[in-house]
Amino acid sequence: MNAITNLDLLHLEALVDRYDVGELVRYWPAANGIENSNYFLATQKQGIERHYVLTVLEQPSNAGGSLVPLLDSCVDAGLPVPAVVRDRDGSTYSRLDGKPVLLCQRLPGQHAYNPTTRQVEALGRFAARFHNATAKLAFPLPPYPRDAKWLHVQVQACVGRVGWAAGDLMKETARRIAHGLERQDVKSLPQGPIHGDLFRDNVLFNDQGLTGVLDFHHAATGYLVYDLAVAANDWCTDAQGALDTERTMALLRAYHAIRPMQKQELWHFPFFCLYAALAFWLSRSTVALQSRGKSALRSNNPNEFQRIVAHHTSHFFYVDERQLN
Repeated sequence: MNAITNLDLLHLEALVDRYDVGELVRYWPAANGIENSNYFLATQKQGIERHYVLTVLEQPSNAGGSLVPLLDSCVDAGLPVPAVVRDRDGSTYSRLDGKPVLLCQRLPGQHAYNPTTRQVEALGRFAARFHNATAKLAFPLPPYPRDAKWLHVQVQACVGRVGWAAGDLMKETARRIAHGLERQDVKSLPQGPIHGDLFRDNVLFNDQGLTGVLDFHHAATGYLVYDLAVAANDWCTDAQGALDTERTMALLRAYHAIRPMQKQELWHFPFFCLYAALAFWLSRSTVALQSRGKSALRSNNPNEFQRIVAHHTSHFFYVDERQLN
């Protein structure tokens, strides 16, 4: 959620001049930003046009001061993530209208809103490479903030404002997730840096394959299987909220081929799908409630994740480990 920051041309030109990227030719707003304001910039230097993304941070990143080092580590590992551009003084962050901004290289490609199985497999391979590449970072990422306590707080903020059936489903699901997160077998699952937001609008493709993964502002330390659950809920569900077996197994199989999953991760994958679905249902619901009557605030429809939570609650998705090899 955010009221998009409108850019003043003179201030923007002064900002661009702090970087060794050439002269600003044009700029236009990106359509997909919800939590931050994003603009595409075109500059020209020595007759060559270059393209960048300027992000105005409307709220702090989960990763905090570790965001840029995380992106740098991914770039060094050869992962297709945005490279942060330093200004002439070597600084990563600048300020515009009192807000911190990041300038990154713009990656090629388009979003896949109706992903093919091959694109789902490419996402699985990226997630595995990302988890492997960041397994031994020299700097810590904060814990994933959407824990059981966060779920409880968000439920209390929504109950009474979303209808009885929805509120009851929120409360019961949050109780189940809190109980599951206290289990020792869950606590022992592999953890490390996670993207936390592997949605279709954060991944780019061209005819050759996956070209970029964006928006690491939800990055944190969490359960690795949670990243796969977030992705499965967005990439592999049908209109009723049910996981499509073919696409879900394609995601897990591609991931498993690079970073073999533990049996316990597979056993608890349905639990994490429910956990992730509830977390995004609650986050979208709280934003939607805050946005009522405020046209400047943008939010995603929470109903999609209500359907996913309802389906996960009443249907168990069985993962047969024999199908991963």
